[in-house]
Amino acid sequence: MVKGHTGMLVLALLQTDGSMHGYRIRQDLADLSRHILQPSFGSLYPLLAQLEKSGWLKSRTELVGERRERKTYRITAKGRTELKRRAKKWELFSAGINRILNR
Repeated sequence: MVKGHTGMLVLALLQTDGSMHGYRIRQDLADLSRHILQPSFGSLYPLLAQLEKSGWLKSRTELVGERRERKTYRITAKGRTELKRRAKKWELFSAGINRILNR
């Protein structure tokens, strides 16, 4: 994974796809990146908790089957604002890198 940018990618997925559970977030990151990005569950779930603590995500626990619970996440208005900020920063960063690589 690109260190420090996984949160931005999670926010982007949730902005586009709405409410998702952790396993699907991980699967979508892998599928959409052609398996270049594959965060471990050990890093993804603490990240989701951190994004929620920051107010950028909200979670909801839902019952799956008779006994199993699953936590789903959705982006908040504050999270959308943060995503715009991070995406702009990434755009500037990657443009700078590309200028150096393509000179």
